[in-house]
Amino acid sequence: MAGPEFDYLAFFKEEIRHESAAIKIGAVNKLNLIASALGPQKTVSDLLPFIKNVVKEEPLCNDEEFLFSMAKQYAVLADYINGQDDLLIEPLEHLAAQEETVIRDQAINSLCTVIGRRPQLAPEHLVPTLHRLATKPDFFTARVSACALLPTAYRFSNEEQKAGLRKAYTALCADDTPMVRRAAAHKMRDLAAVCDKNDFLTDLIPVYLQLSQEDTQDTIRVACVYTTLVIAKMFNQEENRQYTLNVIKAAVEDRSWRVRLTVAKNFDQLCAAFGPDIVAAELLKSFITLLKDNEQEVRKEAVRVIEPCIHLPNHLTPAQLQDVILPQFSPLGLDTAQPVRAALAQVLGPVAKVLGRDVTQRSLLSLISDLMKDEFHDVRLNMLSHAGLICEVLSVDGLVHSLLHTIQNLIMDNHWRIRQSVVEQVPKLARLFGVDMFQSKLEALFLSSLRDSVHSVRQAAIKHLKEIADTFGSQWTVEHLLPKLVEQYSQSAGYANRVTTLHVLPQVSGVMTPDQIVQFLVPLLVKATKDSVPNVRFCACKMIIWMMENHNLGVTSIQTSIKPTLMELEHDSDIDVQYYAQRAIALC
Repeated sequence: MAGPEFDYLAFFKEEIRHESAAIKIGAVNKLNLIASALGPQKTVSDLLPFIKNVVKEEPLCNDEEFLFSMAKQYAVLADYINGQDDLLIEPLEHLAAQEETVIRDQAINSLCTVIGRRPQLAPEHLVPTLHRLATKPDFFTARVSACALLPTAYRFSNEEQKAGLRKAYTALCADDTPMVRRAAAHKMRDLAAVCDKNDFLTDLIPVYLQLSQEDTQDTIRVACVYTTLVIAKMFNQEENRQYTLNVIKAAVEDRSWRVRLTVAKNFDQLCAAFGPDIVAAELLKSFITLLKDNEQEVRKEAVRVIEPCIHLPNHLTPAQLQDVILPQFSPLGLDTAQPVRAALAQVLGPVAKVLGRDVTQRSLLSLISDLMKDEFHDVRLNMLSHAGLICEVLSVDGLVHSLLHTIQNLIMDNHWRIRQSVVEQVPKLARLFGVDMFQSKLEALFLSSLRDSVHSVRQAAIKHLKEIADTFGSQWTVEHLLPKLVEQYSQSAGYANRVTTLHVLPQVSGVMTPDQIVQFLVPLLVKATKDSVPNVRFCACKMIIWMMENHNLGVTSIQTSIKPTLMELEHDSDIDVQYYAQRAIALC
C-alpha cells in the first residue's frame, strides 16, 4: 500500500516509459486513479501539462496505441479537474490532427463528450479549434477531423459563428482532397439535423446539389441520399420538388449499384419524408425501376422494403399495390436469384393482408403455391412463415383445395427448418379449419412431428400442442388427443420418442381437471418411472415434480400411486434418477 509520501505522478511517469506495452497502456487506462490520488489542483497544475507534452515527444508521439488510449482518457479526466474542461480542448485538438484514423476518431469522440457536458465551452473554445483544423494545409487528416466536429460545434455555437461554420463547411466540401470531401459529405445529414431550414436553403443547398453529382466517389452520392432523408422532412412539397426529388430520381438511375441499393434499402423512409402526394406522382415509378434493377442485391432490398412501406401511417394504398407493384411480382417470382425470390416470399403475407381475399385469390394464389414448392429452401421457409396469415386472408373455402396439399407435403420436407416452420403455423391453421378439418388433414402429420429426427422440430411440436389443446378444449383433448399421445408412448419406439411424449403431458394438462390428470396422465408417468432407459426415468420424475408444483393431484393419488414408485427410485442405479426422485419425494 502506498505511503503518505508516495509520489503518484513520478510513478505514472515511470510506468508510461516502461518497455512493456501492456504496462504502459495499463498505466494510461488507469489515469483516472492517478488524477483521483493527486486531486484537482495537482492534476491541473502537474498532470495535464505533463501528458500534454509527453504525447508530442519521442518515442511516445509515434506510439499509436498510447495516443489512442490518451485520446480516450481525456474525456475521463473531465471528472477530476474541478470544471476546468477547457484545458482538455487543446491537447485533444493535437490528437485530432494525427494520421491514424482511430486516434482521430477517439479524440473527436472525447471532444464531443467534453462539449456535451459543458456546452458553454463551444463558442469560445471548440469553434476556434474547428477553424484551425479546417484550415491546416500540411495534411488532410486535420480537415477530416474538422468535418467530424462540425455538427457538435454548430449545435452549440452562436448565430454569428454558425454563418462562419457554414462557410467553413462549404470550403471543406470543395476541398482538393477526396477524403476530405467524403468526410464532409458523410457529416452533411448530421449538420442538416441541427441547421435552420432557411440557413440550409441559403448556404448549403448548392453544396448538397454539387455533392449529389460527385463523379469520382459513389460513397459521396450515397451520403447525399442519407442527407435527403433528413432535409426532405424539413422542406415543404414545393421545396422538395425543386431541390431533393431529382437527387433521388438520379440516384435510382445511378451507375453505381451501391447508390441504388441505398435508395432501395431506405425507400420506406423516403416515402415517409416526401409524403403520399410525391410518392404517388413520382417515387412509385422510380421504385418499379429498382424492382427491375440488374443487380440482384438491389432487387432483393427493393422487394424487402415493400412490407415496411405498407405499414407506414400514410402507407401505400391497396390500389397502388394492386395497380403498380403487384404486376411486378410474377417476374420476381421467376427471378434467377434465389435471395430475390426469398425476399418476395417474405412480403407476400403482409401484401395479401392489405389486398384482401378476392385480389389475393385472383392474383397471388398461384405465385404463393409456386413459392411454397420452390427448390430453394429459404424461399419455402419464408413463404411458410406467413402461411397462417395467408390462410386467414383466403378463408377456409378459398384455401382447402389450393394450398393445403402443399402444406401437407412440406411437413415432410428434407430441411428441418421447413418442417419446424410448418409445425409453428399449425395452431393458427387449426383455429381457422376447426376440429373436423384439422383431424382429417393435419393431425396425423402434426403428431408425426413429435417423432421427428431433429430435436428442434420435436420441441416446436411440443410447444405448439398446448395452443391446439387450448383451441379445441378439454373434452377433445381427453377423448381424442390423449389416446393418440399415449399410443405414441411405446417400448418398441426409440427412447427419445418416449421422452418427447412425457414432455407433451404438461402442455396438454392445462386444459384438464385435476381428476382427469390423475386418471389419464399419472398412470403414464408411473409407467415411465419403470422404463429401462435412465433418461426416460428421470424425465418422468421431472414431469411428476412439475405436475405436483402446478396441479393439485390430491393426497390419495400422491400417497398411493406416486410416492411408492418414487421410493423405489431412491436407490436407482443412475445417480440422476436418484436426484430427481429425491426432489419429487420432498414434494409429496
